[in-house]
Amino acid sequence: MSKPTRFSTRLLKQAQPSLNKVEIIYENQQGIELAQWLSKASNRRALDNKRILYVVRANIDNSLIKFGVGGVEHGGTSAFGRLLQYVNYYGEGGQFDCMGIKLFLIVANNYNANVEGKNSAIFRKEKFLKAQLKGDTVSGRGTERVTTNLQKVFNLILQGSNQTDEDIELERRKTERIQQQELQPDDRVVKVTSHITPSKGTGKTEYRTHWNRPFILTERKPIKDGKLEVTEKKIFTNNQTYQQLIKFQDGKEAVDKYQASKPRAKFRD
Repeated sequence: MSKPTRFSTRLLKQAQPSLNKVEIIYENQQGIELAQWLSKASNRRALDNKRILYVVRANIDNSLIKFGVGGVEHGGTSAFGRLLQYVNYYGEGGQFDCMGIKLFLIVANNYNANVEGKNSAIFRKEKFLKAQLKGDTVSGRGTERVTTNLQKVFNLILQGSNQTDEDIELERRKTERIQQQELQPDDRVVKVTSHITPSKGTGKTEYRTHWNRPFILTERKPIKDGKLEVTEKKIFTNNQTYQQLIKFQDGKEAVDKYQASKPRAKFRD
């Protein structure tokens, strides 16, 4: 393992960025108060629209290391929100020895709406960790709190593997509804439930859209001997921009209603 750094964005095992592999956002075995790390705008921006796996330890209980994930299902600012929950619960260190929580490691890759949470590299890396550390758990404290040392946790997370460092992306069929020319007259937007606005550049806001009928996604998952297991599933949601939504039946009404319910949110349409 490389020498701990306070902040880095290097790829694990020289992974290719085009594959959306897991990269290191923060790595330091000495740790830093999570509240202090989150107070920097550059650190918060590094979490935008990311799926993350993190390692923390509450100051009140130095015997247990906690690992977990954030942003797996929704992207946007949900990874930041997950870490902020710890600060709200444990407080900030410095006032009393028992308060606060330290951050030791964050690895992440970009949120991809075409990748289900369970197929994301981050989710599968956490699943791998749970399997490897199940003998180090404490009864009644869950599978994400372990008594092992930081070095072992770091080594397990940072070891490169095409089984846990890459997303399994779903390939869209030509008959999928995203292809506007093949839409049916009865296609209708049911509701909009969330959104993602890129933190950088001029990219448009994308809205999580629920449809009245599903489209079919084909999932190709690698199995033994280099073969692929092919399955199909019905998906009732996808992401659409405002300009795309207003072309569908009830689309404008649904997105306008959603925007009205989020008066403090930032939209770029």
